[in-house]
Amino acid sequence: MAGGDGGVAATDAGAGATGAGRPMAWLPWRQLITLSVYWFGIQAIWGGYEAFGQKQVQLLVGEGIKGTTIGILEMTGALIAILVQPTAGTLSDYTATRWGKRKAYIIVGATFDLIFLAGLALVALPEPAAGTWDGEALGTTPMIIAYVVCFLGLQLSSNAAQGPFQGYVPDLVPERQVGTASGLMGVMRLTGLMTGTVIMAAGSALNLWGAALVLIGLIELTLAVITFLYVREGPVARPRGGRSWRSIAGEAWGTDVLRERSFLFMSTVRLCFLAGTGIFVNVLLYYLEDAMGMTDPEERGMWQIAGAGLVLAGSLVAAPVSAAISNRTGRKPVILGAIVIAGVGIAGLAAAPTIWLAIPGIVLLGAGGGAYLAVDWALMTEVIPLAASGRYMGLGNIANSMAGPVGLLLGGLVLDAFTRGGDPGLGVRAAVALGILFLMGAAIALPGVRPRRDPRMAAEPRPA
Repeated sequence: MAGGDGGVAATDAGAGATGAGRPMAWLPWRQLITLSVYWFGIQAIWGGYEAFGQKQVQLLVGEGIKGTTIGILEMTGALIAILVQPTAGTLSDYTATRWGKRKAYIIVGATFDLIFLAGLALVALPEPAAGTWDGEALGTTPMIIAYVVCFLGLQLSSNAAQGPFQGYVPDLVPERQVGTASGLMGVMRLTGLMTGTVIMAAGSALNLWGAALVLIGLIELTLAVITFLYVREGPVARPRGGRSWRSIAGEAWGTDVLRERSFLFMSTVRLCFLAGTGIFVNVLLYYLEDAMGMTDPEERGMWQIAGAGLVLAGSLVAAPVSAAISNRTGRKPVILGAIVIAGVGIAGLAAAPTIWLAIPGIVLLGAGGGAYLAVDWALMTEVIPLAASGRYMGLGNIANSMAGPVGLLLGGLVLDAFTRGGDPGLGVRAAVALGILFLMGAAIALPGVRPRRDPRMAAEPRPA
């Protein structure tokens, strides 16, 4: 395993198309897009689930503990992700099959995703008509247990696919295309997240929560099949050297990772930024109901779709611009700008007295998120040892997995405290505003990130 941040830069930067270095072969646009589409599916299921889970947990356990319950459930799911993603990513670095080293994990994981989503759909409760529900729990103990089992199963299968999948960028993308690939992935992640939210908003307006969730699962599985069929494999699997699979799985958790200080700082930046910007998305339904007074499902669904569209519009404008700028300035200045833009957006959302005055905040939040996601993956690939890309990208995604639950757990506690005090509207605003503190944490950690590979120093390769 690689040591600290120094001493290996020349090896990583100067390696050829195989081994521990960045690949040299120029990828056509079709391959870059194909390489990114599975992110759309992954984010679609979680964007759809967040909208689904907010309402279903509320109905199952009741109004008084909805925020805390969602936070605890998501935190438990995140612990599964923490264990599974790096382990699966490390195993895939050594897996040799006729399809390559990553694809089997992706297709099996996506298949089980659909199975667990179907299980959640079967448990789903119809939303009572406006004014007919007193806020008490509607779920029975078996229903709640089934819901928890399917949710945790979804975490297991989804992360078993994500860990290996994240190894493809360092496996396949040459240095000068990393910014473009990262920008495409950012667009796919945001577009997928918003698409899942929109599908679930339409399902909620029609009171077809379960059917909408299954549709999203089918989309993800279709994109997994496209990845399986059309993404070419990169370097061959690393030799096991007679080691057992148990020993290789344990490699993911070697303490040598603690010597990779830039990687640790980058993981902290990712955790804080995504937690801060994710709180609003994760409490959007409560924001509309409690802060904006929308109790009619059709009106709420319309604004969920409109809000998703505004976030996406801001993201789609910011992401390609940010990716291009980062190739000239480096990734860190772009991330700092994203923190400022998203922070202004969150402040506007927390303070907006009406939904119409919240629109600028929604657009700025989307722009900040798009700018960040356009360079997040690029910067992470510039700080990790490439020979163990599956392992490090899996470990790095712990921050992804923890961000939503950490933000939602703390935000949920704030929300519930105000709800019990009789002011749920102020509670959801305070929870959203909590995101600014997380963004400050990202800004504090960013100077500690020191890339070992700089896109501004890479030689311009010629397309094949």
